[in-house]
Amino acid sequence: MRYFLFPGAAAMLGAVASPVAAAPDDGPSNSGPAVLAANKAFANHDCAQVASILAPIIALPSTAEPADLSRIYDISISCAMQTKDMAKATDFAKHAIALPEVSDFAWHMAIGLSFDAKDFGGGIDIIDRMLADGRRETLNTIDPRWLVRAQFALQQMGDDANETRLLAILADPAYDPADVQAQIESIGDYARALYARKLLAAGKRDEARAMVSDIKGYETMAQVAFDPGLSALLGGPVDLRAVVEADLARHRALSAHYSRALSAITEVSFDLRRLGRYDEDIAFLTAAIPDVEKPGSFGDGDDKLPWFWNALAYGYFMTGKYDAMVAALKKGNRPNKDGSPNGDLVLNLAGYQVDFDRPKDALATLDTLSGVPGITPGGSMRFHLSHGCAAAELADLKGARADLAYALAHEKDDPATVTGLELCVGDDDAAAASYIRRLKDTNHETRKNAILALADYDSLDPRAPKSPFADREKRVRKRPDVVAALRAVGGPVRIHLQVEP
Repeated sequence: MRYFLFPGAAAMLGAVASPVAAAPDDGPSNSGPAVLAANKAFANHDCAQVASILAPIIALPSTAEPADLSRIYDISISCAMQTKDMAKATDFAKHAIALPEVSDFAWHMAIGLSFDAKDFGGGIDIIDRMLADGRRETLNTIDPRWLVRAQFALQQMGDDANETRLLAILADPAYDPADVQAQIESIGDYARALYARKLLAAGKRDEARAMVSDIKGYETMAQVAFDPGLSALLGGPVDLRAVVEADLARHRALSAHYSRALSAITEVSFDLRRLGRYDEDIAFLTAAIPDVEKPGSFGDGDDKLPWFWNALAYGYFMTGKYDAMVAALKKGNRPNKDGSPNGDLVLNLAGYQVDFDRPKDALATLDTLSGVPGITPGGSMRFHLSHGCAAAELADLKGARADLAYALAHEKDDPATVTGLELCVGDDDAAAASYIRRLKDTNHETRKNAILALADYDSLDPRAPKSPFADREKRVRKRPDVVAALRAVGGPVRIHLQVEP
């Protein structure tokens, strides 16, 4: 999944994790005997010995050279992390960043430990101090996921002041994270859009407009295009097709430059599928298979391999190649550490099987999730959508309505699932009411998603399977009550792409 999506995405949920304490570099050193001895003890995982050796120097820091002292604190921080003494690690980190010579590692740990302790304001204070000390590159080497998770946590806490401070840092064009994934997914765009919302709310319209004008990537621009406040700053509609064409060129260049980044390859695939260039997409991904199947070819292979095969499966789906689609998804469905299947890929396969009018196959696919722990609320709604629609295809309306009852009871988890199940059970009035309810919702995301669901897209590839419920959906979309509700919120919308943003 993508890391840098607007708040509400599943990837943004969860606690702000402590950074993993990396062992300080044990390359050539001119350190004194005590530091060399501490290095050796650290390498042997003997943190008690490290503490014994370094305690006298830490007690009298003036006895050490500045570079040695920085090294001493790095080792001490790492040992404190290994022994899970977060208070001591925090104290060492705060002393380290007060030194005239201080490593990137110490800055990282001081910020990360503050965030982990939910002291987000203190962590942002440290970032400000680091930048004031001219350590911009140190900020660029921090794992962006710490920063984005901290931002999301601040949003959840309602700490608008500190969230705005952090967004201002991330939205600055000078923030250029070294992380390849952050470059591919345009974390700067993500931050600029959120910061522009803050500026607009504060009445700083010109500053907000400047922020929005710097956004280039499709993922964020598609969000801006359907945010009434932000889109008004642009002075006209967004040509999303032109945005995707530009992204395709950018992602091709990133894929060539970062040859070990599988995520860059899957981003190119996203762009090609949005443009409806499925044969080119399949050829592009197929050409990468020899490297994909070679262990160690990609630095992000462990995380991204399932999504490579998922991307290829989507190309096969849109060109009507059922067996190839199933084979690709099964190849990508590598078991989790607990032996359970990859729930996202299972749910994708089941949904595709419903569209192929293969309900028995879909139900068999969903059975593989039986007893699997940890499925998210959104995942549960996807399960019931495919399960209920497969049941309806088999004329089991009682079973389909049971899934609909679940969806209605959990509608806030995914209102679109209710609409989909109402269509599957054949209740046009209820499906129309669901669309209208979503269009009138005060939640921006819910309303935007309904507008997108009812938008007019380019014609699908004629080889793509036609859902058994497609004609019913078209009929409901054209109902006067649905059309009136859509017009009341600025629709209908024409999007010159093949898939929803």
